[in-house]
Amino acid sequence: LEMGSDKTSLSPKIPRRDSQHSRPAAGGSHPFPVGNSVGIPAFFPGRSPRGLPRSPWAVKKINAGCSQSQRSLFQRRLREEARTLRNLRHPNIVGYRALTKAPDGSLCLAMEFGGEKSLNDLIEERREQGLGMFPANTILHVALSMARGLQYLHTEQRLLHGDIKSPNVVVRGAFETVKICDVGVSLPLDENLTVSDPSLCYVGTEPWSPPEALEPGGVISDRADVFAFGLTLWEMLALNVPHL
Repeated sequence: LEMGSDKTSLSPKIPRRDSQHSRPAAGGSHPFPVGNSVGIPAFFPGRSPRGLPRSPWAVKKINAGCSQSQRSLFQRRLREEARTLRNLRHPNIVGYRALTKAPDGSLCLAMEFGGEKSLNDLIEERREQGLGMFPANTILHVALSMARGLQYLHTEQRLLHGDIKSPNVVVRGAFETVKICDVGVSLPLDENLTVSDPSLCYVGTEPWSPPEALEPGGVISDRADVFAFGLTLWEMLALNVPHL
C-alpha cells in the first residue's frame, strides 16, 4: 500500500472527510488534518524474513512523491497505526508484522496479507458482471467475521475502528477468510464504549458515517462502527456505495 499516491485506489472514489468536516468525538478538534490524498492503490505481498511469521505480507509505505509536510503527517500516522496494530490478535483483523524502513529510507508498515482483494473490489466486480446481490450464506459469513472482529475491538481492546467500510475488509480466495484492516484512525473507548476524550475526532468516510458524526455535538460510541457495519452489509445487497 502506498500513502499519498494518486494511483487507482482499492476504495471507491470517495475521500475521507478533510479536517474541516471531521466531527470532534466529544467537542474537540482533530489533532492533525485528514486529507483525501491517502491513496491505497495496491497490495505488495512479499515473503516474510527468516525467523518471522511465514505468511505473505502486505506493506504500506509513504509515496516518494509526497511533499515534506505530507511525509511528516503520514509517518506519524503509520507509527500510530503500528502502535495500535501490534497489540491486536484476532483471526478477523489483519495482523501486525513490522515497522521498518525501505531501502530508500521511507517508513514502511508490514502487515499480514489478509487477502487478494477487498470486499469493495468484489462488490464492484459483481456489479460489473451483472450478477446481482451476493448469496445469503456469503453475506452471513462476512457478517459473522466482521462482527467477531468488531466485538474484539470494542469489548476486549476498547477501540473504535473509526472507518468501517467495504474497502477496509480484505477477503482471501472464495471468502475463505474475511479480515478487517486499516486501524489508522481508531479511537479509544471508555468503560461506556464512548469516545470521551474531547481532543479526539471521528474521521470515517462520509457515506458510511453515522448521523452523530455528521451533527454538531454528536456523541461517538461503538455504535458508529455498528452503523457502518450495517451499511457494509447493505453494499453486498445493493452493490452500491451507500447514500450515493
